[in-house]
Amino acid sequence: MVLTCAGLLALVASVRASTSVSAVRAWVGRTLRTVEVAHLHRARCACSEVLEEGEAKGSLPGKVRAYVTVGAPIVFRFTIAVRGGGTLSGEGRGKPKGNSAEPSFAGTMTVTHGTGRYRHIHGKGGFYGTINRSTFAAVMQTTGTLSY
Repeated sequence: MVLTCAGLLALVASVRASTSVSAVRAWVGRTLRTVEVAHLHRARCACSEVLEEGEAKGSLPGKVRAYVTVGAPIVFRFTIAVRGGGTLSGEGRGKPKGNSAEPSFAGTMTVTHGTGRYRHIHGKGGFYGTINRSTFAAVMQTTGTLSY
């Protein structure tokens, strides 16, 4: 068999292409469009940040813990301990509007890391909700696309 320089380059390129496709398949095993709703209650309150805890129901149900900074913008860092194992974490940011006693808010969120079966998770989407400024009870809904 005679292999020309062009043939060798084509062979190397095809091996690299098949290797990178396999690596991508190993890295991103699944993509999931999610809708989650969480009812949260104040667990602890510091001057600038409220710790909220509760349950998420939807595509990835589990226990939620979120550190929320109530202001303009509303910022939250969250972790969901998913039933069945693993966690996913990220951050969201949005603008409050409406009634100052119980403002609604909307913004964007990003999932940045996870553990267990979600260790390679990443994705983004939107979040919407309300927070009661006297009790700090919150209802949040997220929608988005996650890959893991």
